[in-house]
Amino acid sequence: MKNIRTAREHDWRAPLLASIALLAAALSMSACADANSTTANTAPSADMQNATASPSATASAPHAQPASSPRPAIEAAKARQLALEQSIAARVPTASGMSIKRSRALTLRDSGIDGSLMFARDVDFRVTGDIGFMIRDMAATLVPTHAGEPIVFDDPTSVTIDVHRGEVTLDSAKLTAIFDRYLFQYQGSPLRNMRVVPQDGGSLRITGEMHRDTWVPIVLSGSLAMRGADELVFHADHVEVAGVAADRLMQAAHVKMADLLKVDTPIARLDGDDVVMQVAKLMPPPALRMRITRIDTSAAGVRFTLDDGTLPNIDWPANMPARGMLVQGGDVKFMRSMPMNIDMALTPIDRSAPFVLDLYHYREQMAAGYFTFDEAGALDVHLPSYATLASAAKEPPLRIGIGIGSASARFNDSLIRAQQASLAQARLVWQRAPQSVQRASAAHAMPVSLRTGLSRGSRDAATLTPNDERRSTGPTPLIHVENVDFYVAGRIGFHVRSLDAQMVPKTPGQPVDLDNPDQYDIRIIGGEVVEPWPAMAALFNDYLLDYEPRSLNDLQLKPVDGKLEVTGGIKLWNHFPGVWLPTTMSGTIVARDERHLVYEPASVKVLGVPQAGLLRALDIPLASLTPFTRKGVALEGNQLVFDQYTVFPPPVLQGRLASATVTDEGLVLKFKREPGIAVARPPVNAAKSYVWIESGDVKMFNSLVTNARTFISDSSNPGVMKFDLYGYRRDVSKGTVKMGTDGALGVDLAARGK
Repeated sequence: MKNIRTAREHDWRAPLLASIALLAAALSMSACADANSTTANTAPSADMQNATASPSATASAPHAQPASSPRPAIEAAKARQLALEQSIAARVPTASGMSIKRSRALTLRDSGIDGSLMFARDVDFRVTGDIGFMIRDMAATLVPTHAGEPIVFDDPTSVTIDVHRGEVTLDSAKLTAIFDRYLFQYQGSPLRNMRVVPQDGGSLRITGEMHRDTWVPIVLSGSLAMRGADELVFHADHVEVAGVAADRLMQAAHVKMADLLKVDTPIARLDGDDVVMQVAKLMPPPALRMRITRIDTSAAGVRFTLDDGTLPNIDWPANMPARGMLVQGGDVKFMRSMPMNIDMALTPIDRSAPFVLDLYHYREQMAAGYFTFDEAGALDVHLPSYATLASAAKEPPLRIGIGIGSASARFNDSLIRAQQASLAQARLVWQRAPQSVQRASAAHAMPVSLRTGLSRGSRDAATLTPNDERRSTGPTPLIHVENVDFYVAGRIGFHVRSLDAQMVPKTPGQPVDLDNPDQYDIRIIGGEVVEPWPAMAALFNDYLLDYEPRSLNDLQLKPVDGKLEVTGGIKLWNHFPGVWLPTTMSGTIVARDERHLVYEPASVKVLGVPQAGLLRALDIPLASLTPFTRKGVALEGNQLVFDQYTVFPPPVLQGRLASATVTDEGLVLKFKREPGIAVARPPVNAAKSYVWIESGDVKMFNSLVTNARTFISDSSNPGVMKFDLYGYRRDVSKGTVKMGTDGALGVDLAARGK
């Protein structure tokens, strides 16, 4: 009997459905006739022809599935943007006849390129203190000491500078610093209190004291010349001892300077009356490889012309600053951040004053300056001259007994020891993760299927060497968002009242790549967000309904008496009739479980005519008339079911829904807090509206940030900051970035000049 009843119901239901459809089509065509096909809801003529299809064909339409559709425009545009960014990351720079090579595969942690091209002009480059040289112009290659590792600004022993062409000058202060503070400032040195003064006419005058049972004043005058490609020689033409000229006496007695003094160090030695110095070791690290082809001495200093024969001239790249340095290619790390396949210019903030760059104190300069990016990832670092900083003024002069090199080294190795000790101390700060974060297990917030992989990745991380510059050993990145209009893409997003989450790469062990939303998930630990109604309408109109043929169009949402009213157009079975039928639905939206939201309309009006009662009486679900199934949302019976994991454009948002409430402001979503999961701890002086990223490794632009501490705010906006995940490059490129001496980044989205 049941089968007979079902057959009979089918017998009358199919003609009735066809009649309803034909009536709706007739009403819609009548309503659209006066519009003369000019409104956005008018369908093409092909669709109009479908409205006259035979009843039998129409009756079978509810069972048809929507046609396959291309990727939504939002995702396609993001994919094109990512492809462009990846093509830039994959480039191998060449400039001025200089080139480098990719020897390894490009990854999220490694550009695969060993070495960087470096250009410099009009830079007073100091290794530390006065030890350094004034660069008039220079083209060089920076080569990492160990292949496969990045160049580390904080570790000058990590790089060798191969100078191809250039011109540098050492004035009296710099020559004195090299001789007095480095070459002969060690325990047991036979010379002290050295001072070097270049003279017009091509000579140098060196004064100091030599040890002959007691300290005796000495004056040497002579000239500099090259001996072969690697040795710089100072030849003494005139010698005074204790104020008395000693030339004739020494000649008569056949005494050489080497007979009076024992100088035999890794850097300098006495050979007769010549002080022979190793060019590559004249200064503390970084190591210099250069070929001096000409030496000109005047009262202004000693000018060295450098040329290894590989470049006929220096052809400056287009983005070379008028004064400063440019570094291109390879991976270069400073503090926590490592720009990959770097394109970085170092420029002075004060363009009229001398630009002093002190390598061993660069952190103070960076902390006092700021960064700017362009959307392609090129980085400009705007620095004050080190000489203008308070820390430079407070640096005490070297005194006897302080900063003396060891007797075994026979040069002032204390400068290098102090720098490496400072680096080790700084690394403790950069690599430290809070105990609460270290103890928490990130796996608790993850699906069981991912826990094994992450656990394996965590074990691998635990075996890393402490100074692995390409990764940190901390947990996955944590994010805290406070009072932010957080847009995923375009107009689609939320107002975040307060939210804690993890950013988890889909492949364990990888950094989070902010440019690739398909590469990571956002796992919500707890919090509350509001989905404004315009943003929810944009979710439908700009993303979920971006396909053809479709059954819904131009949806608008608004709260009415605690319920959600949805207006828009529908087409029966995706295409029938050929015009959009004005439709209004009203109902409730609730959290069905911890993952899904359900909207169930209590009333449905088509062309202003109530239909919900008729459909219920005939037991006809909305899904049979307007089939709608897209990633993250589907019409099931009379319910529109949202999967909050996948309904939004990537990245996947995973959280345990506690409730959903319709308000005038929007749909308020509250998430259950995950017990035992560590959360990010924003700075105590955080603004009222910000994004804070802590721990883990995050790739932003082309820069990898290890054990991240990044604070994003908008100083020009005293209210609610807008943050656009897909458009972060565009927004950050208009603002500024500051770096603290601990490597933490402060990103200010305020447009420069505001």
